[in-house]
Amino acid sequence: MRDAGMGLWIMRYFFRVEYDGSAFSGWQTQTNTATVQRNLSDAFSTITRQPCRVVGAGRTDAGVHARCQGAHVDLPAIEKIARLEHSVNAVLPKEISIYNMQAVPDTFHARFSARKRSYNFFLADRRHPLLSKRVWSVFKKIDWDMVRQNIPHCVGTHDFTAFCASRTTTENMTCTVEKASLSSCGDMRVFSISADRFIYKMVRSLVGTLIDIGRGKTSLGLDEILKSKNRKLAGETAPACGLVLDYVAYDEISDTSLASLY
Repeated sequence: MRDAGMGLWIMRYFFRVEYDGSAFSGWQTQTNTATVQRNLSDAFSTITRQPCRVVGAGRTDAGVHARCQGAHVDLPAIEKIARLEHSVNAVLPKEISIYNMQAVPDTFHARFSARKRSYNFFLADRRHPLLSKRVWSVFKKIDWDMVRQNIPHCVGTHDFTAFCASRTTTENMTCTVEKASLSSCGDMRVFSISADRFIYKMVRSLVGTLIDIGRGKTSLGLDEILKSKNRKLAGETAPACGLVLDYVAYDEISDTSLASLY
C-alpha cells in the first residue's frame, strides 16, 4: 500500500485474463497496433480516469490465445472489486475478458512471482473451419506413437537453445519442464506442457519438431536435437493459432473458483 498524494492509497490488484489472440499483435504494447496489454491498460485508464499500466505474466506472440493469463495493475484502493471488474469488461473488446480480480501485496509481481506456466497446443488431422483460429490442421501422415516416445525427452532441466527463435535477447536458455504429454480425442490432439519458464517460441518450436519427427522428416530424436543446441536441426515453428497459455500458477493467489478446471 502506497500513498500517492492527494489522499489516495495505491494498491496492487491481480486478475486473470482470457483472450482470443487472433485479433492482436501479441500481448506487449506496441506502436500503432492493437495488443492485449494496450487494450487492458486503456480500459483500466478509462474506468478509473487515471493512467494505468497492466503487467502480465508473459508476452504471448501475435495470434496466441490465453485462458488463464496472470496480470496485475496498481490502482487507488477499491471498495467494490467486482463492480470495477464488470466495468472494465464492459469497455474491453469482445475478444478480451478479465476475472478473479483480488488485492495482493505490493511485493507481488505478475511475471516474477509466477511459479509455473502451462501451455496447450491443439492439433487436428483434418480441416476444421469452425476451429480455424484455434487448431493447427496437419494433413501429413504422422506416426503419433513416435511423437509420444520423444515427448519425455523435453522433461527436466535443459538448455533449450535449439528451440528458441533467433529474434530474442534472452541469454538464459535453461528451463525446467515439469511435465509434457499428448492426449487425443477423435481427430483432435492436445500437446500439454508445464515449466518454470519458457523462451521465445519454445513451445511452437517443440511442437513443430515433434511433428517433423512423426513425419519422418528428420532422423534425429528430440534428445539429440536438445543436446545439439542448434536451431537448424529443429523443425519448423508451429503456427500461433494452435497455442493457448492455459494457466499461470502463483503461491500467493487463491483460485478456488477455478480449482475444478485444473
